[in-house]
Amino acid sequence: MPRSLFDRLPKLSDEATDPRFRKVRDHHVHQATRRLMDETFATFHGADRSFVREFQTGGFSPRVLELALYAALHEQGHTLERTGGAPDFLISGPHPAAIEATTSNPAQTAPIPDPDDAPGSGRHPLVPEDLEAAEAEFIVQSAKALRRKLLKRDAHGHAYWEQPHIQGRPFIIALESFHHLSSLFHAVGPLASYLYGHRTVPGRDGNGALVWTSEKITEHRYADTTIPSGLFALPEAAHLAAVIFSNSATVAKFHRMGTECGYGPEDVALLRYGSVLDPDPGADRPRHHAYVVGDYGPEDHETFAEGFHVLHNPWARTPIADGVFRGFTEHRLQDDGLVLTTTSRVDFFVSHTLVFHLPNARAAARGYAARFLAGSDTAS
Repeated sequence: MPRSLFDRLPKLSDEATDPRFRKVRDHHVHQATRRLMDETFATFHGADRSFVREFQTGGFSPRVLELALYAALHEQGHTLERTGGAPDFLISGPHPAAIEATTSNPAQTAPIPDPDDAPGSGRHPLVPEDLEAAEAEFIVQSAKALRRKLLKRDAHGHAYWEQPHIQGRPFIIALESFHHLSSLFHAVGPLASYLYGHRTVPGRDGNGALVWTSEKITEHRYADTTIPSGLFALPEAAHLAAVIFSNSATVAKFHRMGTECGYGPEDVALLRYGSVLDPDPGADRPRHHAYVVGDYGPEDHETFAEGFHVLHNPWARTPIADGVFRGFTEHRLQDDGLVLTTTSRVDFFVSHTLVFHLPNARAAARGYAARFLAGSDTAS
């Protein structure tokens, strides 16, 4: 096994590696990213040589998701068993569980994204140009990724939950979306509407107070594709205890957390900006938020668990208990069709991380943050 995720593998030419991998491996600004990824990999005993090869080639984003999910489970104190195969994670202890990670991916004929063409680079918008169509695509692509795992059978014809080492454990699928350059823009809400078959609709009562109602959904459409809504209620999902979702298990998370650890060079600063929950009970829109990484005490440092959501299946034959995944945001469908969300701390719905590389990087990042927040206040 390589000691580092970034060691050159035998017989693997540089041209065969993913350009996003090469950027993290070679660029000065990613010093903190590399160190934290390697520290995480050093304790990731479930990984093998194929993990490293896929990380360096065509499976870069899915392997980053697995690395971040492993780190979040390890951070929470879960004991992980090495299975030597599927699923990706087996949790032992008082609340055993099995987790298989998957992603929505671009078409095989699509070119590998250029890391300089990522959202926020100036070449591609952070927000999809047609938000309604992009959300519909996100739901359909997420559904395809989940169904692939639910319908998969091994050489003996067994589904994941039928395999001897998994029987009796809640089965969970972890999901992140990479089918489009802007796919990480989508937060957990649209996925929840597909899984539960209900859409939350805001309104105002006679006194102007915000009220929420639930609207039942029967199907989702994108282009020429139509799929039934409410996956959790369908027979094929009876053994699916939950879906774990994230739109932030990315290189940027390792970059920010590695920078918080002090692993980054002095001439690099990071600014994170995006939208978060507005605590005002009457607010029907998120508020903007921005901060320079490291401009706070250790008690406010980011955790690996942040950005992960657990959507519980109320009809699962083998459910998982509340609080098993401490630090993850949890979602449960209520009798009135609304979804109850519980979280230990406010997290971004969606965010972007800007990298400043210059002698006065931190001052430049602070100035940008101030202008972003001032512009947000003016716009509101």
